[in-house]
Amino acid sequence: MNTIFNRKSKLIYIALMSFALLFSCKKILDPDVIDIPTDGNAITSAADVDKALAGAYSFLREVVPDKVFLMGDMRADVFSSYSQVSNVRTETLIATNTSGQLLNNAGGDWRGFYRTIAQCNLILEKISTISVYDEVTRKKHIGEASFIRALSYFYLVRFWGDVPLNLKSVDFSNIPRSPQAEVFKQINADLDVAIANLQVVYNTADKAVRATKGAAWAIKAHVMGWTQDYATCEKLCDSVITRGQYSLVTDTNNLISIFVGKSSEGIFELNFDATLKEVQKNRVYNRTLGRPWYSDGSDGGGGTERFLLSPTRTKLNQMFIPGTRDARRFTWFVKEYYINPNIPNDRIYLGKYRTLQAKGDTSSQNINESNIIITRLPDIMLLRAEALASPAVGRTAEAVTLLNAVRRRAYASLYTGGGNLQDTILLERKKELIGEGQYFFDLVRTRKLATDSKITQADWFQKGAWLLPIDQTIIAKSDFVITQNEYWR
Repeated sequence: MNTIFNRKSKLIYIALMSFALLFSCKKILDPDVIDIPTDGNAITSAADVDKALAGAYSFLREVVPDKVFLMGDMRADVFSSYSQVSNVRTETLIATNTSGQLLNNAGGDWRGFYRTIAQCNLILEKISTISVYDEVTRKKHIGEASFIRALSYFYLVRFWGDVPLNLKSVDFSNIPRSPQAEVFKQINADLDVAIANLQVVYNTADKAVRATKGAAWAIKAHVMGWTQDYATCEKLCDSVITRGQYSLVTDTNNLISIFVGKSSEGIFELNFDATLKEVQKNRVYNRTLGRPWYSDGSDGGGGTERFLLSPTRTKLNQMFIPGTRDARRFTWFVKEYYINPNIPNDRIYLGKYRTLQAKGDTSSQNINESNIIITRLPDIMLLRAEALASPAVGRTAEAVTLLNAVRRRAYASLYTGGGNLQDTILLERKKELIGEGQYFFDLVRTRKLATDSKITQADWFQKGAWLLPIDQTIIAKSDFVITQNEYWR
């Protein structure tokens, strides 16, 4: 009897240990796969795939706004708070590029991107198992999942450099970081699949908020620019501009409509729609707007003016020189605050995201319906101008034409020469795309970070000062297979 009992005990012990080991190995990616649908309730039809894709877009919408605004605009020192000295908010010192400030604002946490990637991996695995599938729909679904995965990895590699490369929906193994070159190879492969499978346009309801061929061209153009392949970057930008069926919004009284979403210049953006329960409280919205938009100050949000994040008047005057004409001065920013020098501490509201749900809950701050722009036509026009002006391409006259097309829409003075054309294009990107999470990436790509941010080391690129630290929890869960970025060791 004791022998039988002992044997049973050993079997139970082994089972428990196996269970513990299995789940203790849920290490690096920890994707919490998958909300809608799961592998358990299966993806067995095209309709299921569409729901799963909705989940992937939702996961992307959860992670991108805060991450890209804080680590894109704030880290580039475009926005600051007048509480900077007392440092009463965790965001205020992000631009100083110190480990504590970055980690306290989730700058070391990549799990949201891997959750999105795991969803895309699951979708791509399941598509091949579905026998009844309209071919156009199948190709669209393959293209969308590939696009979202590529975009997620593009954010990962620009933030952290070498990152784990996982193409499985569920992976409990300890995956080491792959070299950036391997990650970029996968990004480009996914974008090529997206370009091959997606159409230029779909229906009006999905305009800009679901992946298209134009969106894939645009993101691949950014990938090529990031890797300094300006010749290919220029060609991809040209495809977006000439074949993508996009056009500039020319009504300067209605430029704010761009951020309501789905405008004629929208290429890819994250949709926020109250009727679809997509409103979200995040720091893009509630840190750039104060009263009367937000009244709740319980978390140090927009209802408390001293926590507001905005460019200083000095920085704005560097972009929009006083006495010059530029329609973006009073459309990107709230005019009443811009022209009033007597506002305490001279806070000037960024107004790009000031569209509100008609009957929003102002006390919870879940009231904003502006879309988060990932890329739009002026971004690609100016990226092409940058590529054309590069020594590798050297077609400066065409670069000036594109630069002036963006300026002309804003009734700004046209560029007629003088100064450094590449620096002029970079400044134009700052003026046009402020608050859209582009500028830090622009400074790294053009190797200008030390000249226009607080990251001023001469060897900032070689030492990896531009990379984010990796959260120590992620490193520990990997049994130290994941190693810290060298600059942060």
